[in-house]
Amino acid sequence: MRPRVLIPLLFAIAAAMGLVLGAVLPSNSATIAADQATPTPDASPAQPTEPGTDPDESPSPDVPAVGDVTGAGGGVSAVNLPQPAFDTTPLKPGETPPQFVVVSFDGSGNDGVFHQFMDTADATGAKFTFFLSGIYMLPDDKRFEYTNPGRSAGESGIGFGGTADDVRGRVENFREAYEKGHEIGTHFNGHSCQTNTGSVQTFTSADWDSELSQAEQFIDDWAANTGTVDVNPLPFNGSVYKGARTPCLEGDRDAMYPVFADHGFTYDASNTGFFQWPVKNSYGLWDFPLATLKVGDTGRSAIAMDYNIYYQASNGETNVTDPAQCAEIERISYDTLMNALTASYNDTRAPLIWGMHWSQYACGAFIDATREFVTNATAQFPDVRFVSFDQLAQWLDAQDPAVLAQLQARGSQLY
Repeated sequence: MRPRVLIPLLFAIAAAMGLVLGAVLPSNSATIAADQATPTPDASPAQPTEPGTDPDESPSPDVPAVGDVTGAGGGVSAVNLPQPAFDTTPLKPGETPPQFVVVSFDGSGNDGVFHQFMDTADATGAKFTFFLSGIYMLPDDKRFEYTNPGRSAGESGIGFGGTADDVRGRVENFREAYEKGHEIGTHFNGHSCQTNTGSVQTFTSADWDSELSQAEQFIDDWAANTGTVDVNPLPFNGSVYKGARTPCLEGDRDAMYPVFADHGFTYDASNTGFFQWPVKNSYGLWDFPLATLKVGDTGRSAIAMDYNIYYQASNGETNVTDPAQCAEIERISYDTLMNALTASYNDTRAPLIWGMHWSQYACGAFIDATREFVTNATAQFPDVRFVSFDQLAQWLDAQDPAVLAQLQARGSQLY
């Protein structure tokens, strides 16, 4: 698509609007206000429009506008085009909140699994958060473009993006996801963790800034890095990231949170914690932790991440391939999610947050269980809302602080 095609794309979107492996090892209208009367000769002149939006005004060369493209090779829109509208209507005092569920994916590089979840989303209206590992936008033959803080250039614990065609296919996947209202977050890049050298555990603020800036750049420069010449620009650029989950949930919070805020983040999803209404941390970021859940009927508990549930459901075995055992793990993981949702729905209504990978753990048990959970929960609970982290943050920010404080005062639960 030539740059000028982005204009009708925006109009189409506006019309439709009405307008991998980061496993954690187990541990214990509005209408613009305006005078509707006919202006009189001595009326004050109208306020100038935003640069580049007045048809009689030449856009400032320093102000990006819709239709502009950027990045090496012109592969991304200079501005993030709008996504479908999301309802953030504030609650009235005493009104029952929706039951929010956030399903988030770490890595997000597998083409086949992407389409499975998009099919589920299309059928249910669910929105997901795709935490993209930035190096999946970098072909293998460009791996030395990545400088891994504390390690050698071109080094990654999870590989790179494969062939140029693999990356181009991934670009089209994230184009589809974004245009349908899903969120693109970041899982950073090389996934270096659980070591003493070059681990995200030891990243300084400068390291985090480098890691995040590179994750943004690999989106911006996908076209040049894949040698794509007839470019169809993405409807977003590297500034699309509003939040993250760090590899293995590691990292010095005091080193990384100021960097997250400087890059425009509104939340972090890297902590473990309680099953309760979220609060903001001292850096102004919403804290969306992975809560501890009861693991089906096993009598055990684990944080709400597939690998951790896997470890408990399999009695510590993490290489299950027997079909019968895989089916049992799938049942347990489904029950874990449905039981947690039911408990919250009938009590605090705290958002249920689920993190997972696109790995074929236990014959793909968690992929199948999660898709079934989204489908059945949508049908069974009339006001459940499967949303992205960005949408949840928008909804929380739109609430009356006093009403939100009442929700947060409901406390935590391990049902």
